[in-house]
Amino acid sequence: MGSAPVLVALPGTLCAPGVFDSLAAALKADLRVEPVSWLTWPGPWDIPALASRLADHIGATWGGPVLVCGHSTGGAIALQLAARHPGTVDGLVLADTGAHMRGHGDVGAILDRIRAGWGEDLRAAVLDRSFARPLPGAVRARFLAWAAELDPQAVYDVLASQRDLDLTAQLSGITQPAAVVHGAHDRARSPEQGRELARSLPDATFWLAGTGHTPVWEAPEVVAAATRDVLARAGGAGSPVDGPPIAALDDQV
Repeated sequence: MGSAPVLVALPGTLCAPGVFDSLAAALKADLRVEPVSWLTWPGPWDIPALASRLADHIGATWGGPVLVCGHSTGGAIALQLAARHPGTVDGLVLADTGAHMRGHGDVGAILDRIRAGWGEDLRAAVLDRSFARPLPGAVRARFLAWAAELDPQAVYDVLASQRDLDLTAQLSGITQPAAVVHGAHDRARSPEQGRELARSLPDATFWLAGTGHTPVWEAPEVVAAATRDVLARAGGAGSPVDGPPIAALDDQV
């Protein structure tokens, strides 16, 4: 990775790349965070196709393997990338995601609403349920403005692909060091789904943050610590260490 390690950051569906701004600030002394706006790429927008294009993007832009942080749907893309294009990934940071969508409370309802009523009410509902506390007004407006420019077909296709995809059988082959970070107050996925993912990966730690669905924004220092742990392990230094207890993190929501 050279003298300036890179963390390629993949936001969740309907989530603006700016959600990684605070994490980038927290990690500025350690590496460079490079958000990728994968949802604005041309189609097709299924998870395997997106992972393949991401592999090409990493090769063309950085010429070799990088750390990858995937949030929500971005985590599913990161897992697919590591499974099918392992030479592009040095390590993984996976936030509030999973190998499948069983138990994901609202994906079916979101897909129905995209078809029946794509508009700001839907985008605002998805955004607001992704945080344990309301976003500042200016930040919320910025994130909603970004989402308003999306192609609803892209949003539908990637969520439908994620709903139908189960990467469980591939997890044992993902041997890169990983950290799974999950919000204790996530209204979309329970923390047990994060623990399940961490247990299923050969070299993963689990970090429980006192946040909602988006710890990369709500608790950047927690995700930064998890990222530093993965960076050290990817470089051959240090041993896996699970994150601190939830009681130490709730005030960061």
